[in-house]
Amino acid sequence: MDQSFEDKRKSAEISNTTGADAKILIIRSDSLEVGICPEVGASIEALRYNLNQEWVDVMRPTPKEAIDHKSPGNFSSFHLVPYSNRIENGLLHFKGESYQLKINGSDGHTIHGAGWEHSWKVLSCTEQEIRVGLDSRDIEDINWPFPFSSIMIFRVEGNVFTMGIMVKNEGQETMPVGFGTHPYFSKKLTEEDDRVIVKLPVKGLYPGDTPIPAGAWVNLPPELDFSTERALDNAQFVDNCFRAAPGSTVIKWPGSGVTMTMEADDVYENIILYTPLGKDFFAIEPVTNCNNGFNMAEKGVQDTGTLYLKPGQEAGGEIRIKITYDPN
Repeated sequence: MDQSFEDKRKSAEISNTTGADAKILIIRSDSLEVGICPEVGASIEALRYNLNQEWVDVMRPTPKEAIDHKSPGNFSSFHLVPYSNRIENGLLHFKGESYQLKINGSDGHTIHGAGWEHSWKVLSCTEQEIRVGLDSRDIEDINWPFPFSSIMIFRVEGNVFTMGIMVKNEGQETMPVGFGTHPYFSKKLTEEDDRVIVKLPVKGLYPGDTPIPAGAWVNLPPELDFSTERALDNAQFVDNCFRAAPGSTVIKWPGSGVTMTMEADDVYENIILYTPLGKDFFAIEPVTNCNNGFNMAEKGVQDTGTLYLKPGQEAGGEIRIKITYDPN
């Protein structure tokens, strides 16, 4: 890549291009088209691929109602800042202190961070790149006890879509941090698709019968071993957090001849797979921390992916999605 994530972050900080009035900002190449909605958590409205001169939705399409009602959970993808997934009962334990967060999950937990619930400022916007920022100090009702800022960068180049996320500690004390993204992928790109094949770069699974892990990650059980290619079973419900391994996520739509690879930087130490029953989509989420990871780390559990930022420190990483077509 011709410019480091750090360089792009710095240039984003000094950009002041307008564009926040637009409902959906589009970046595109000949192969890809991506819509971003800054006012709704900078969520992704669409990721489309030019398949034989016809645009197909690689991510599930966002209904207009989700945009009108500002419902990020119904978008093609939303983003997880400054933590991923759930904090059990909304109670964060850190360095001997406890912080009660607002419950925003239907299962009684606090979920998906704070950034998805707020509007992001457009820092710059071109035909192929959008940069947005958020500063929690500007938001009176932010659902997080530590001040932070975040910058996200979205870019398309040819058949590659890249997203970078950065989080910075803007406070005077160390804070736990995590981040990631929550893309929903379409099970069918065209009428030719009768199955979708998935391979995940994973080496372990966080145990438990709920989205809150019962302990440290363990070896993969056969029924949830997606480390080799396997077709998604429409009768199998999955909502699990996996420990990541080196490699890329691979999704194949054999009927359409399309393959997607998703490569995440090493900071994304965990992956969540969600396959709801009776739906035409599924989610594969590259994330830094595991579910309830901050509280688990506070109890001494190792390998939760929790990051600790001292005052003024920052952490970030990129996710790269590449889409190819092979008619054979």
